[in-house]
Amino acid sequence: MIENVSNELKTYFEGKPILSSLLAFDMYILLGCSALRFLDIFVYLGGIISGLLFYVFILGILLCITKKNFFALTIGLGVEALINLIYLIKYMTATYAFFSWSSLFGLIIYGFFAYMAFKKYSAKTGA
Repeated sequence: MIENVSNELKTYFEGKPILSSLLAFDMYILLGCSALRFLDIFVYLGGIISGLLFYVFILGILLCITKKNFFALTIGLGVEALINLIYLIKYMTATYAFFSWSSLFGLIIYGFFAYMAFKKYSAKTGA
């Protein structure tokens, strides 16, 4: 099923001049954005930068799905799951400890998709 989505995304992205040129940089966009989002946990980059990084992260996911780059998807989504785990632990151990449902759901969703991308990558490489 993901192959059908990938093929349709590729057809769409190749029809757009800017997006077709970005297809060559799919892994770099996703992993660079994931690294900056991870850095944003410890060093505040600003609200506008954080918001832009989220949208570029989603673009990187779509580009990696388009090129069937499941290795980069595994790393990028795994880093995002790790970010949500860190936020969950951070909020629970704060002075006014509370439970962050959004971090828990983010951890579950990104972790699941990272696992599925890893399974797809493993099946693809025959490992």
